[in-house]
Amino acid sequence: MNRLALFFVLCFAWIGIDAQENMWQFKVTGGIDMGVAIPIPMSAVPGDAEVKPRLMPTVGVGAQRYFSDKWSLGLEINYHILAIDGTVNVISQPFWSDDRSYATYFSGEANTSTELRFLEFPLIAHYHINERWALHMGAYYSVILNAKLETEGKNGWLSTNKEDTDNAPLPGTQNTFYSFNDELDNYDIGGLMGVTYNVSPRVTVWGRFNVGFKSIFKSDFNNIDYEMYRMRFSMGTSYVFLKR
Repeated sequence: MNRLALFFVLCFAWIGIDAQENMWQFKVTGGIDMGVAIPIPMSAVPGDAEVKPRLMPTVGVGAQRYFSDKWSLGLEINYHILAIDGTVNVISQPFWSDDRSYATYFSGEANTSTELRFLEFPLIAHYHINERWALHMGAYYSVILNAKLETEGKNGWLSTNKEDTDNAPLPGTQNTFYSFNDELDNYDIGGLMGVTYNVSPRVTVWGRFNVGFKSIFKSDFNNIDYEMYRMRFSMGTSYVFLKR
């Protein structure tokens, strides 16, 4: 975090020094997000899985420095919410102990709710095709402000034997509950690409696709047999309030 803070202090100091050359523009943005957390390997996802990403708002601010009519470099600070609900029928899904010495196996219906709230700091290169259209790609670092991943198992069985899928029923109507909130990491890194269209000299619409390069879990988490990586699509509009 200290290195990240130093990086942005230097960036904004550069902006302040360089702004007098009138090569900068500044904007505010707003839009919507829709994303998922993908299990890797994909074979960990049963074919009947129902994944329901929720549309969530996103807001941010940005600065963009032009080096020519074709190229510019942008720095943004954006607030995002990634929210997903999912239902899947699993057979002998293992939940390992911390030292992986034994596992409890669940067979039945698993309902999962995931919500990540985070600040994202993308550094973006823009290629301006013409006065209207531009392509962009870059990398981001995000700080997770609040994270939740909870799974409820119902209508199924629990057993310490992987082969037992129908003889250890959950007692009565009681369900089993797993919380992975404390196992979610507090940062993410990844890449992005997208397109922008200038509606007017001050109003731009854009679409962007982000892919995370690291698992949402902490590095020492090994209670399940797969990792999960973020993928997210965003779209929205920007208003340039200080133009070069």
